[in-house]
Amino acid sequence: MFVGHYAVGFALKKKFKDVPLWQLFISVQLVDVLAFLLVLLGVERIRYNETTNPFLRTIIEYVPFSHSLLSNIVIALAVFLVFWKIKNKVWGLVLSIGVLSHWFLDFLVHTPDMPLFFDSGKTGLGLWQYPWVAFLFELILLILAGFYLLKGARKIKRHLILIALLTAGFAGMFFAPAGEATPAQASIVSLSLYALFATLAYWSEREVKQNPGNL
Repeated sequence: MFVGHYAVGFALKKKFKDVPLWQLFISVQLVDVLAFLLVLLGVERIRYNETTNPFLRTIIEYVPFSHSLLSNIVIALAVFLVFWKIKNKVWGLVLSIGVLSHWFLDFLVHTPDMPLFFDSGKTGLGLWQYPWVAFLFELILLILAGFYLLKGARKIKRHLILIALLTAGFAGMFFAPAGEATPAQASIVSLSLYALFATLAYWSEREVKQNPGNL
């Protein structure tokens, strides 16, 4: 799943307003961030697949450390312990839920390439085999969660811009013509987008400083 992961970030933000949205955005994509870093280091492997289906252009070959259910549980537990220590138990729990949600959302859309333990027991419901259904499902999930966050809010302009940019980025990926990308190129582009969206999430919540001369 792509921007649909951010729907979890929006939903968690609605319930736990003290947790910054940018940290929630990182938590829900932390698994993919680790995966692409490990690909760049040559530890995990992906490859390009020539197909008209935009969701199946990247084939997962070997991702036991980032994408197995067991590793996701370990990563989520590590995040919980770190944020419990440096902040509090609630922050640790919320951010660990964000991390763990990644595997279960991916399970819905991936073809059977999501391992349960290390590199074995691969599973996935395969919604990506029906690209238009998967596209609309993810887009609706994102928009509904975004507007759930904004329900009753007073300052919504920046959040609306964030939702619009996420939607535009996702649509751009879906409608982009097929073009081969090396694993390194795909990793760098993906990591750059994760950083961009986390930065935009920070910007969406940043308080605008008042100019004393205008008070």
